[in-house]
Amino acid sequence: MIQEQIAEIFQLPTALTREKLTFSEPTVAAISEWSSSFSLMQLGDTTEAVYNALYELAELQCLETLRFDLIQSLHPLIENVLVSLEKNFLNQGLFHSDRNKHIIELSTRLRTFFANIYIDIAMRSESQLKQQKISFFRFTEKRNLKTARILASYYGLEQLGLLLVQQQMLYSSPLSNQWLMTHTLYDLALKNQEQLININQLQGINRTIYNIQQAYAQVLLLEIFNTHQIRPSEIHALYQCSFDWAKMVQILPRETTLSRYIIDTRKDHPPVYNRRQHDSFKANIFIATQSLFEHINLTIQKENEYSSKNEKVYLSAPLKFHVQNVLGSSSERQHERYEYSAQLQICFSLLTAHFYLSKAKNFHETLHLNHHYDFQSETNLYANLANTQDNSIQKDLNLLDRKAKHIYQAQVLDISINGYRVRWSNQEAPHNLRTGEFILVSEHLHNQWKGGVIRWIKQSVNKSYELGLEVLAQDIFPCAVKVITDRSGVNFHPCLLVQIQNLENTKSSLILPNLAFFKEHQTIYLRLSGQDIKVYLIKTLLITQSFIQFDFELLNDEQQSLIDQFVHEQKIESNNHQDVWEALK
Repeated sequence: MIQEQIAEIFQLPTALTREKLTFSEPTVAAISEWSSSFSLMQLGDTTEAVYNALYELAELQCLETLRFDLIQSLHPLIENVLVSLEKNFLNQGLFHSDRNKHIIELSTRLRTFFANIYIDIAMRSESQLKQQKISFFRFTEKRNLKTARILASYYGLEQLGLLLVQQQMLYSSPLSNQWLMTHTLYDLALKNQEQLININQLQGINRTIYNIQQAYAQVLLLEIFNTHQIRPSEIHALYQCSFDWAKMVQILPRETTLSRYIIDTRKDHPPVYNRRQHDSFKANIFIATQSLFEHINLTIQKENEYSSKNEKVYLSAPLKFHVQNVLGSSSERQHERYEYSAQLQICFSLLTAHFYLSKAKNFHETLHLNHHYDFQSETNLYANLANTQDNSIQKDLNLLDRKAKHIYQAQVLDISINGYRVRWSNQEAPHNLRTGEFILVSEHLHNQWKGGVIRWIKQSVNKSYELGLEVLAQDIFPCAVKVITDRSGVNFHPCLLVQIQNLENTKSSLILPNLAFFKEHQTIYLRLSGQDIKVYLIKTLLITQSFIQFDFELLNDEQQSLIDQFVHEQKIESNNHQDVWEALK
């Protein structure tokens, strides 16, 4: 029932059928007193009371200026309830318990209904102002209605932005007419020349986003950056940064050379990349993001000098890479998809990939450090590690439990020249089934593994998900890197050596864990079968929350033969070694 109501909420204005409120007198003082009596410690009772109060306020027969004042009195309590509800399901993985599914539906219903009340106030205020004739004696009433229209449009856009963030974190789609309502609120302000009015001066408050145009730009940015390629925590981080970025976006009624995105405000559709559209698409809003793109580039070059407080807290290196790619490259697909059906074997994480590519050897076994752990039972091994000083080895062994080694299956829907689109059904999902995660994939259990990354995730039918998997390379070899710490200690980390054969030469790169001390223009030691080779990290090729891929060069070119020998031995071992996957199930 709730889901059906959510789907219909933006379709028609709410009918005003209620003469009085059952929970309070319709005054700001009474509503404020009522809301102060609730505690978030009793979240269930408080949520039910707030839900019913919203429902009654939306249907109450009263002046729109009064309705606005009443909902503003409830606003802090509603927001606190929504934040408390969202904590139950955000960042909890793709599949939720029945309890969490109910909480998600209730939270979505509350947020949608909350936004819709502000939308109704703005639209009714506009309608009443059109109907009223100019009269000196009604000047105050008209001024108040105009103020209600401006503020309701602003808060409506704010709630639509928060609703969009929640939907993105859950990999779900916008509701019917959600984008149409978003465009309508901005169109209304544009028509009345109210899009730049400072709401801080109207209300005596101090908000970072201080006019309707910035509120609209913030919602547009949330959509533009959601390529389904980032994680819920990163979506939240981008939302926090968008308070600074909204002021760098140009929203214009005509096209310029910098118009990267376009909008037809008559359609229930988000902004799209500026290219030729269907004849029915008549763009009337043009979005330029060049200033923001240049700002992001400056934060990459000189972070401390150009980054705001918000950006220093939330804008990680992977997110900078993501924003730079979105704003700096074409959004068109480079490769066509083809229908294809197969069962794909998948395992997750860089450490698990290292384990399988090393023929089921734990990471410490591949280092040849002579700790004499190789032939001990797993029980004795863990017992002995409790006394060792090598914390990095303990950590790596503890991470690779039996669940981490599990090989999953997914149904391939179609393929392109460099990847797969697969369906992940209601089977158990690992915690690292998330965008940006390194994966190994194979179409048959005994085939050679290919290294890849989860590029995007979208919610599909019947509570299943579609995943976009990009294959990065077929020739990948497990090794390690050695990093000298400040206290002259040594830390080893799993690493994958990637080789891609071009027409004239072989291009090599390294895939490393995404740790702060791995960065461009750094020297590290590459460990191959017990030998250390000094290498220099040149350029970042790919960065996600899970791993970083670097172009590198040798400090001593004569050591290239060691890499060639290592790769040759790995290929021979891979061809001759008996498969171990079945034994590990």
